[in-house]
Amino acid sequence: MRALRVLFAPAALLLGLACQPRTDPPIYGPWEEGLTLAFEDPSQPQPQRSANRLQVRVARSAMAPGSPRLVQLDLASTRGQLSLLLRHQDGGIALVGEDGQVLAHSLPSRFPDTAPWVERGTAFRVIGRARWEGAAILPPTSDAIGVWVEARSPHGRRRTLYLPGLGEVEAQEERDGTWVAVNRLVARGFTDLPILKRP
Repeated sequence: MRALRVLFAPAALLLGLACQPRTDPPIYGPWEEGLTLAFEDPSQPQPQRSANRLQVRVARSAMAPGSPRLVQLDLASTRGQLSLLLRHQDGGIALVGEDGQVLAHSLPSRFPDTAPWVERGTAFRVIGRARWEGAAILPPTSDAIGVWVEARSPHGRRRTLYLPGLGEVEAQEERDGTWVAVNRLVARGFTDLPILKRP
């Protein structure tokens, strides 16, 4: 009897692990309805920096299990307004048109566990994980560990830090051999109560 227990113990463990619920990959973009983010370019002097602030609000979100998972973002600044429709699938994010066709990929499938990729002539690669230095503006329950992605194009190099549930929180450009922050999340809140909770 003891020999049978020794033989079946590993099998039972593997069966138990196989029956664990599948967890969805983290969403490296804003998805909660009503979530409103404000961004500034720290390289600009005041009052220009505040005047050029960009606000991003999650206007609609359909993140229930199944496909498609769509999020509408409304962007607003002193220069005007724009709405974007994003499709989240397998950890990737794609910009889609009104007809549902993919216009561009912001992040590839299986992000951040992905090989380097190329999108519209720009080469991207995951650099690694890091804690965001600006995380003091986030609630204590927020995940401050993000993923840095480097982009190389004929125009130069850019690094972007993505956090789960927020997406881009900081971007840096290489200028004369120095990395300069050109976009940073400076405020986070809800303009109305979130309607959906992540499954």
